[in-house]
Amino acid sequence: MTRTLRLGAMAVGIAALASPLVGAGPAAAVGNPAIVVTLPARAELSSTGKAVRFRVAVTCSNMVPVPIDVHLAQTRSQTKVNGTGASGTTYKCNGHTQRVPVIVFANSGRFNAGGATATASATCGSTQCAFDTRNVQLFSKS
Repeated sequence: MTRTLRLGAMAVGIAALASPLVGAGPAAAVGNPAIVVTLPARAELSSTGKAVRFRVAVTCSNMVPVPIDVHLAQTRSQTKVNGTGASGTTYKCNGHTQRVPVIVFANSGRFNAGGATATASATCGSTQCAFDTRNVQLFSKS
């Protein structure tokens, strides 16, 4: 009987110690979720000008990866071309900076080599959790 009481008390004690760990996700155990996105200074045009390839720097930790949305606008000779694209979520939120590819497609018309304005954002739930905007140089590899 004494042995059964001791085992029962040990089981209750172990359960009490383990329950905060089981109920808390990895983010709560390690720190607050965080993400930073940084647009590159240059982005590569496709041969047709209908798409632009960005390599967005993403650093995140203690969270599930979220898509990175990129919006691009270029005005040349009074013609404005806009486009959007989104990354996948195959990168890891391990605290290390990674280059995440984002392909932006022109809504109409085509992008040309030269300056443009880009905006990158990450949305966590219903909140924008990361944002970057900058002037970028679009270039052709050929």
